[in-house]
Amino acid sequence: MRGQWAKRMVISLGILLLLAVPAAADTKPYRVGIVLPGDQWVSGIEGLKEGMRDLGYVEGRDVEYVLVNARGDKRKVEEATRGFVEDRVDLIFTITNTALKIVAGVAKPSGTPVVFGSASGPVESGVVPSYATPGTQVTGVTSGSIELVPKRLEILREVLPHVKRVALIGEREADSSIAAFRLAQEAAAKLGLRLVEFRVGSNDEAVAVARRLTRREADAVFLIPSLHTVAVTGEIAAAAKAARLPFAVYQVEHVRQHGALLSYGSSYYLQGKQAASLVDKIRRGVPPAQLPIERPRLHQLILNLETAREIGVSFSAEVLNRADELIGSRSQR
Repeated sequence: MRGQWAKRMVISLGILLLLAVPAAADTKPYRVGIVLPGDQWVSGIEGLKEGMRDLGYVEGRDVEYVLVNARGDKRKVEEATRGFVEDRVDLIFTITNTALKIVAGVAKPSGTPVVFGSASGPVESGVVPSYATPGTQVTGVTSGSIELVPKRLEILREVLPHVKRVALIGEREADSSIAAFRLAQEAAAKLGLRLVEFRVGSNDEAVAVARRLTRREADAVFLIPSLHTVAVTGEIAAAAKAARLPFAVYQVEHVRQHGALLSYGSSYYLQGKQAASLVDKIRRGVPPAQLPIERPRLHQLILNLETAREIGVSFSAEVLNRADELIGSRSQR
């Protein structure tokens, strides 16, 4: 009897194993549709993929990425999102507040989860009601670029004490930019700074404004993040250099890649990498509405000494010691 029972158990286990093999073989990779606003944010995608690898995901086996580069065109952001919704991807990933607002609006009726790797004002622009309890199918990592505007102006004032007039270049219609301009005005009054505001509506207009600026109008240029300003950060940095104007930005990539003078903030890469843990949690069944929006784990003060030499600016020993990274230094950190 025992022998027959054992034989039946072996046969049953064998059948279960055989049934399990096709199921495993049929398991499809988790499909992530990526809406990239433009080439300037590609490091955020690299960060996402690195973060997923660190969590054990193998591309092609466990996760599949489908990327559409909108190249600064809002209509393409919308078209790409509609395509992903119709294709029933498991999750949509994007970067920037402007793209997020479009993606979230298009994806909302379908309930498709949306994760962002960097967005300056998801609450301020009405995408989610709260950082602590998003309450929607949207979550991600905010860049903090709006709430950090006062701190960045304070740092600009401390790093360059001679600065009195600051030219702000931002987008006129983006909700996040409007909120950033308001915070800048409040902070400037306390810091004794005079703001010269330039609210633009296109990439070309942002570049044209930057090329017209001279030291007669401003002592420094401060970037308000938006689709139309970040897309042409390199051109704005070049114009600022030509006018010998210090250029302050918010993400470290703009100092390392474009030659801006200083930045205080995180990076698209690190924020994308951080967002991977949110993608993983959603993949495992946690509703996005239950995942609080995260802030960057690291903020850095980066100074570009090469640019400083070009435009005739010097930093005090105290400021140099304070910096997390000095670009162009012989003992570069």
